Amino acid sequence: MEILLKNVRWNINDQMLAGDIRIARGMIDAVSDQIAPEKGEIVLEFSGHFVYPGLINAHDHLEMNLYPRLGSPPHASYVDWSRSIYKPDQSPVREIEKVDKQDRLLWGGIKNLISGVTTVAHHNPWDRTFEKDLFPVNVVKKMTWAHSLAFGKNITSDFPKDASTPFIIHAAEGTDADAFEEIKKLDALGVLKSNTVLVHGIALHDADLTLIKARNASIVWCPASNLFMFDKTAAIKKLKDFALIGLGTDSTMTGSPTLLHEMLVAAQTPEATRNEIYAMVTDSGASILKMPRPLLAPRQPANLFVAPALKENYVDNLFCITPADIGATILNGVLRSVDASVSSEQKFCKNTFSIDGQVKRTDVPVAELKKRIEKKAGAKILEQNPLWRLVEV
Repeated sequence: MEILLKNVRWNINDQMLAGDIRIARGMIDAVSDQIAPEKGEIVLEFSGHFVYPGLINAHDHLEMNLYPRLGSPPHASYVDWSRSIYKPDQSPVREIEKVDKQDRLLWGGIKNLISGVTTVAHHNPWDRTFEKDLFPVNVVKKMTWAHSLAFGKNITSDFPKDASTPFIIHAAEGTDADAFEEIKKLDALGVLKSNTVLVHGIALHDADLTLIKARNASIVWCPASNLFMFDKTAAIKKLKDFALIGLGTDSTMTGSPTLLHEMLVAAQTPEATRNEIYAMVTDSGASILKMPRPLLAPRQPANLFVAPALKENYVDNLFCITPADIGATILNGVLRSVDASVSSEQKFCKNTFSIDGQVKRTDVPVAELKKRIEKKAGAKILEQNPLWRLVEV
């Protein structure tokens, strides 16, 4: 597939550029002030739009995004929350667990696609459905994980021998004494190292911060989930001097409907600036997951999205747009979604859905998926989920 983005603006190394971007063979093939279309090329006119590198969601549980928020907060810890919501014989768990896992995973992929995400760290077992051409996003495969100290079974054996492989684990997620002990326990087990990715990091003593810095571990921040569960989030303003920080949505059981929503929640706290949050979902997120830095430059992978320039500032603009605004998302050089007002492309994007009245074309069978899911779980249960209501077919 060859795609030509016309009359766009983008940023590279803090320099704003303008012109056209050609995508071919999965890569950014050329950038220039003006590129003439070639025969058979998909030409998308995007005057008045910015192009962004695909965002990185550093923490999601992809199959859990049909759930509404669960629990009766505030909770003392993730252990307390888990025990309070695990009721498999009651609604909504009973109904949602009837949905095929592959369909739940695909729905989680759509959640990320609609918000400009092209890479997700899935904190659960790898599934072959991620390897299918129609899965909406890239899922990090080179990683290992454990749920947590409380629920992990073989944490030391799960830890990778290769230091270039990230190891992801929920840690210090809570406000009780047990949560405040977890960093020391992880270090004692020998699994607090330069490739360790600590998700949440709320319950940290100053000594823990020093230890995290000494081990060169990283943190993934999930403010919406933290504020819902504990009425408190990680002290990122302080933490950023000790560790690299990424941003994650968690699932809709506790977190935001999409990463764009999560970025807004983060920006509404006093913990980070918009520029810092943007780094979390691009350069810092990539570094934490041991991925190359995302660049909008020739010979770089074509993972990107296009959004209207509602603000002149490139970063500030990201905090103004919604999933309805996104004009196109390109994954591995393939057009995965495009606003119908921009293109009626049907050869590759045969399916449609809408967000706040904005019709999108996609190669993902969204309507068929929603129909299958609703048949299993029922509309009454699903309508409790804001993400389900957001994506209309």
